[in-house]
Amino acid sequence: MKHGGLFCKILTSHLLPAVLVSLLTGCGGAEPVLPQRYAESDALMTQLSDNIDRASNLEIVADIDHSRLADEAGSPMPPARVMIFSDAQLESELIGLNPLVALDLPLRVLAYETDGGRSNQVIFNSFDYLVSRYQLNADQTSAARAHYESDIALVTKGISSEAIAAFASDEMQPDGIITIQSPYGFQETVDRVNAAIDAQNDTVQFGTVDFEANAEKLGIDLAPSLLILFGGPGPGGKAMAQAPTLGLDGFCQKFLIWQDSNGRTNLSFNDLLALADRQGAHKALALRVIDFRLTKTFSDALSPD
Repeated sequence: MKHGGLFCKILTSHLLPAVLVSLLTGCGGAEPVLPQRYAESDALMTQLSDNIDRASNLEIVADIDHSRLADEAGSPMPPARVMIFSDAQLESELIGLNPLVALDLPLRVLAYETDGGRSNQVIFNSFDYLVSRYQLNADQTSAARAHYESDIALVTKGISSEAIAAFASDEMQPDGIITIQSPYGFQETVDRVNAAIDAQNDTVQFGTVDFEANAEKLGIDLAPSLLILFGGPGPGGKAMAQAPTLGLDGFCQKFLIWQDSNGRTNLSFNDLLALADRQGAHKALALRVIDFRLTKTFSDALSPD
């Protein structure tokens, strides 16, 4: 599996007006997070990591500490840290049902501070969320559901039920995904998306997950499907400051380049405002600007020459 290490450095851009860059990466503002505030969320992440290490079918893809990285970028936010982990067999089965499911893979669990700093919890998406968002057929997913829930149970083993949170709703409509059809072939689309990321002044890429290659190792045929991971804790920290659960789905950025059954290449990514609506999360100005900029930048990158 191809993957990045720790994620998320500053994602500012010369494409933004200077006043918005200042607003997003800002000077001053929230106070830095004191080291002792990380103790509980770090302990939860250690438990998650140890559980994954003991599971033969799971592999850690990334451990992203949104809060510490945001603090380094000058945008302090409460503790929030996401563990991304892979089960290639499960991922291949789900992508075979709907290639867009890859946008919510690999699996993720977020540890975050809640109740104004009084406690820390972990949160993850239920399988019903995937069924709703990707309109999966219940008759075709019973085995995948059991597999998914078994993985989550393995990863969260030893964490008390009081420390496990859940979203109020598992409903999520497909219109929360932005898809741009590329006029180019698969590899040229990948190259253009990478070039557009690199062209931004402080953007950093953090690796890829090649779902097609992972499936091939298991003897499963999938159409080309590549997830690109990148991000920016400066604006991201501002977007998550009052909405840390967005660190599960919205940050870092996940760009899926995939080929449909007609051989057309597409770029799909999350509408961050739709994710915030589903979570009942605060839609900060930083979130709105990031959402706009993603669509504009990458629509331009895939415009016909």
